[in-house]
Amino acid sequence: MEKLVSIIIVNYNNYNYTIDCLKSLIQQKYKNYEVLLVDNGSIYKNFLILKREIKQFKNFLSINLIRSEKNLYFGAGNNKAIKMANGEYICLLNNDTEVLPDFIEKMVNFLENNPQAGMISPKIKLFQDKKYIWTTGGQVNFRTSAVVINRGYLEKDQENKKYSKIEPIDFAPGTALFVRKEYLEKIGLIDEIYFMYWEDPDWNFRAKRLGYESYYVPTTIVYHKIPINRSKNDKRQIFNDYFFKRNKQVFVWKFATIKELIIFYIKFYSEIFFEFIRKLKKKDFKVLAININSLWQGFRIGLRRRTHRPCKKDLIKNFYYIKKLHGF
Repeated sequence: MEKLVSIIIVNYNNYNYTIDCLKSLIQQKYKNYEVLLVDNGSIYKNFLILKREIKQFKNFLSINLIRSEKNLYFGAGNNKAIKMANGEYICLLNNDTEVLPDFIEKMVNFLENNPQAGMISPKIKLFQDKKYIWTTGGQVNFRTSAVVINRGYLEKDQENKKYSKIEPIDFAPGTALFVRKEYLEKIGLIDEIYFMYWEDPDWNFRAKRLGYESYYVPTTIVYHKIPINRSKNDKRQIFNDYFFKRNKQVFVWKFATIKELIIFYIKFYSEIFFEFIRKLKKKDFKVLAININSLWQGFRIGLRRRTHRPCKKDLIKNFYYIKKLHGF
């Protein structure tokens, strides 16, 4: 008998992508699955449209629509659904993805035959141009300022050659991630201090500390509708940059050795110095203030996480600061 799989999808003001994702799910060969759809604080009109549109799937999918009045961001949004999931396997799936009919089947088959696997993800390619790869899993190097690298990013895919073999990876990305629910009793839920970005390497590394491996499983493909080219002055890019600078520090503080931490900060601050000089010359003071805040918050929260001190007050303060960034 097929084990129940709980697929978690988080929607935020983008019901069109979500509906397309659900349409790809109804084609699954594997039939024993439920969908937990979290509306993550979308404007009410958008939520009502989503609620109306998912009725078309009532004869094909078991959908539990969960409404959050506030945008809880990636970590807390997924955690809300994980707590309600009934499946033996849990799949986090971005709403801006579309999957092949064998998606669930191939992922479950691998987990069934590999008990040492903690978290796994498939080959993920660009939806806009399916010849190109989005990621084949993540690599981590604490001795660089980037820290995390998406393997295969924007490389042209070559079937049966590069990235065609199942292999261990540093982390399975949360874009399309499978994990056994029973393991979460030991690993714990997603760390909500990140809000968005870097939760997935953190989750994987916590699993690794307990002896579970992360794997890239290219026996199926997920297509990701992700914008590649953004202007550096794009408001969304400024918003994202806040999280990149903040969250990579939190991650490094939590998992790097002291030596790796020192090397990271030497390289990180060297790059930041020249970036700040350019912003000063352009008199881009608002963006500079956002960057400084991200540096301070990342350092402070990272240090608190490393020394196992509570961050609840930081979480609340950051939540309201991030809300202000939406209107920047």
